[in-house]
Amino acid sequence: MFLNSGYRESGFAGAVTPCDFSAAGPGRITAAEWIRTVFHDMASGNVYAGTGGVDASIMFETDRSENVGAAFNSSLAFFANYYSTQASVSDLIALSMYTAVRSCGGPVVQIRAGRIDATVAGPEGFVPVPQDSTATFEQLFAMTGFSTSDMIEMTACGHTVGGVHAVDFPQIVPVGSAPPYDYVAIDSTIAIFDNRVAVEWIAGNTTDPMSVGPSVAAGFNSDAKVFGADGNVTMQALTNPTTFASTCSSILQRMIEVVPSEVVFTDFIVAYEVKPTALQLTLLSGGTSILFTGLIRVRTTVRPASNIASVQLIYTDRNGGNACGACTISTSAAGTTTGFDDSFEVGSLKCTSGVRLSES
Repeated sequence: MFLNSGYRESGFAGAVTPCDFSAAGPGRITAAEWIRTVFHDMASGNVYAGTGGVDASIMFETDRSENVGAAFNSSLAFFANYYSTQASVSDLIALSMYTAVRSCGGPVVQIRAGRIDATVAGPEGFVPVPQDSTATFEQLFAMTGFSTSDMIEMTACGHTVGGVHAVDFPQIVPVGSAPPYDYVAIDSTIAIFDNRVAVEWIAGNTTDPMSVGPSVAAGFNSDAKVFGADGNVTMQALTNPTTFASTCSSILQRMIEVVPSEVVFTDFIVAYEVKPTALQLTLLSGGTSILFTGLIRVRTTVRPASNIASVQLIYTDRNGGNACGACTISTSAAGTTTGFDDSFEVGSLKCTSGVRLSES
């Protein structure tokens, strides 16, 4: 069940590629932990007051009983590697939703940037916990702007990957009851973003530890309380895989857009058609010439690479002029690369020219 093997991507997506991977080792799934982190950050939001939501306040809340488990600190420690003046922690938390879902074969969750990081903890007591009643769940979700059917959809979409650890919830998974890792999956496809969580619930053969087993007697059967809140109308609809995918794409995007009222979102983030990267000017020969190097990435998702005869960079000065002699820099093929939803052809730039100095 926990393969932790295969090709390892670098960069942000590397932490969740393949879907069942965790740098912490067997028994954990980072993709599931990222999805859980997003929800717990969002859950203290109040759409009526225009406060909280996906604002990275979870950074100050990991010692709370409502945020039990290692998932949050592990996720935040990883996101810290990508924090910058251009990328807030809260935007990275939102990005992790897209990345985790796509890595596990789920739908595209569109992302907009512009979130502002909180500097203090959010209010305590607004994150749903397993022992809450159905009415309490509905009230807490309503605070963040979601209806009963939204609540069911969000829970099903969030619980299609991963499971429950005994160390965190012994009332749900008794310690020592689920060797070798004391961990029970929510559905039969633990590391695939699919609708098995709904199919198995409706079929009555679910092994979801938050629906059946010890959690029932302890009152910790939160998924059962949520899934059945509307008489199974929503869960029945989610047994259709197309409906499940489109619903999750929509509800998870709405989740990450619960933000403080002062946030102004950018447009949706999409890949550039052509993007220079790693550009570098280097002085050579005691300052008598310069070397210009870099890469040009061309998106080939809707444009076959075979249709690209060449890629050239045309130099112009700061005034738009081109009185530079050799202003056209050609590229040589450097390879191809892919993301979850796009493919790219990469060309390498290299040009050496003399330095022309003038007195001011």
